[in-house]
Amino acid sequence: MKTINSILKGDCLEQMSLIEKETIDLIYLDPPFFTEKKHVLKNREQEFSFDDIWGSDTGYAEFLKERILLMYGILKETGSIFVHCDKSGEHIIRAILDQVFGANNFQSEIIWTYKRWTNSKKGLLSTHQNIYFFSKTKNFKFIPIYTSYSETTNIDQILQRRTRDEHNKSVYELDDKGDFKHGDKKKVYL
Repeated sequence: MKTINSILKGDCLEQMSLIEKETIDLIYLDPPFFTEKKHVLKNREQEFSFDDIWGSDTGYAEFLKERILLMYGILKETGSIFVHCDKSGEHIIRAILDQVFGANNFQSEIIWTYKRWTNSKKGLLSTHQNIYFFSKTKNFKFIPIYTSYSETTNIDQILQRRTRDEHNKSVYELDDKGDFKHGDKKKVYL
């Protein structure tokens, strides 16, 4: 099955079995979060629901690992996966990703923060979710997207060269006259 820029609908295990090995550049996975609840969304015409009830972390881990192993197989050698999770199952997901992709192929994580306005329970509020970024190999493809600097950004500071002082603190590098050294010309997007 050769698909380019397509959305495949259906059970992901069935759909992934139709995809040729090592043909996918990027996977974004937003699995069930191991909430141990049934989730229901209603609108005027329809009701959507799914069970996120596993009974144990073992059942949840088996469900995810089976799918993540298939995803590993369809990713190109230069491919990457981003996996969205929250505090409920992030420890399980991270362990599976480390096993399947190798801890050395963990590249970074995105912390998606949000605000909660009330706290009706004891303890700290959940105010973030994680998106783990793993690559299949060290030779992964990554295309940065540049945006304009904020109006409050001091462009001069960005262009000045830095060095480390005796305490390993980053400081601006000075020339013989005590003036700031400027780095190589960099692209500045204003």
